[in-house]
Amino acid sequence: MSIIILIPGFLAAYIAWTQSPNWAFLNVYVPVLLFLPSYYSWSVPAFPDPNFPMATILPIVGVWVIRNIPGWRFSFTDLLVFGYALSLIYSESLSPPGRPHFQNFTAGVLTSVVSPYILAKCLIEPAGLREAFAKRIAIVLFIVGGLLVFQSVTQAPYTLTQRLLGRFFPGQGWMSAGDIRMGLRRATGPYSHEILAGIIMWVGFRIQRWLEWSQAWPSRLRLLPWLPIPTARLLSLGIMAGAIATLVRGPMIGAVAAAIVLLMGRSKKRWIIFWFLVLSFFLVGIPVINKFINYASVDPSTVESRNQETVVYRWQLVINYIDIAKEEIVWGWGRFGWPKVKGQKSIDNHLLLLFLQHGIMGVGFFIAIFLSMMIRLFIHSMLQPIAEPLGSSLGFTLLGLYIVIFISLATVFQGYQTVPLFFLIVGWSEGYLRSGQESLGNRPTTSPRSRQPFKFMRVLK
Repeated sequence: MSIIILIPGFLAAYIAWTQSPNWAFLNVYVPVLLFLPSYYSWSVPAFPDPNFPMATILPIVGVWVIRNIPGWRFSFTDLLVFGYALSLIYSESLSPPGRPHFQNFTAGVLTSVVSPYILAKCLIEPAGLREAFAKRIAIVLFIVGGLLVFQSVTQAPYTLTQRLLGRFFPGQGWMSAGDIRMGLRRATGPYSHEILAGIIMWVGFRIQRWLEWSQAWPSRLRLLPWLPIPTARLLSLGIMAGAIATLVRGPMIGAVAAAIVLLMGRSKKRWIIFWFLVLSFFLVGIPVINKFINYASVDPSTVESRNQETVVYRWQLVINYIDIAKEEIVWGWGRFGWPKVKGQKSIDNHLLLLFLQHGIMGVGFFIAIFLSMMIRLFIHSMLQPIAEPLGSSLGFTLLGLYIVIFISLATVFQGYQTVPLFFLIVGWSEGYLRSGQESLGNRPTTSPRSRQPFKFMRVLK
């Protein structure tokens, strides 16, 4: 029954071959990634066990390669992403669990790190599909947002996708739901964990706000002309409602920080705002950080609230595990090899977890990807003229996405759909920085669809 994993893969292969990899990427892979759970897999003897996103992206990559990798131009970021992927794979090859585990891990890295990065870099900006890609994300997450609100309000223990698909995946179809907070369930949706759901939804909210500021949506939906609210505002509010339904703090703090940074993109006095933020960090931020450290570094037995207990737990993780990570500092302990500290089996900090599992090589490449992209986006965006309409600068929006994700990763591991989504953003950012086009200035002049199998090059003209 689990063979239904292959259905979107066959659909993606057909559309990629008969129309274009671009069209399959936009209309099959992106919806599958954001709507179908990636924790389901089909066990295939002697082969890696595919999940929905893996089965969908492989045929798209295959057709793209057959058609001579259109849109590809080598860049320094390629070295960072490929180096990161290779460091993870080599690190894991040193651990002892055995071949099935290693081949699944390798396939996961290739299909959730390398492939999303390559396709996003080559199929979005070179084909003029910036707006189309962003709209696919916004539409899918608007639907997911409704499901998240429903799960939160009804306190349903299982998601709708689990109820529909769980029967096809015996032994893996039912994941634990989020706990109760403020009388509401922390909604998980198709993302396994409420914090992962929060990351994805707040990222989607920032992308939709960029579309709204760019005036990319029609004022009213043709099918629903009676709605009293503009289309763009409806989508923004729907995605934001879904993000709030996750009831998570880390991604919300990241979203607020990103919103503050985006003020620079909407103002002619961006450098004044920047230096004001720098000054605020020294005058306010450093004292707040010191106060936070004092709040977090107390004896766990003396905590006064559930919130403080959570903060202290994460602080103790760093204290207890940093020396363990240093014992295998170069390549790490592998995904399952690191010694566990009693009472702290959950590593709720992705950088610490990456350091434990894959050493300084893995975490070094990961931080290098983050810093290089954020610095390049910041410099590029600050040197551009004010985008019109206000807020339509894609560079500042992409910079905001990295801020949301980076702050969130201090509170959770990066797993399931958040991994390929992050590398989609990295690939999109790289394509954007090399495109020479700002805002929505690269709208496609031709449709990405083609009825003839070998007309794909027309997409790039």
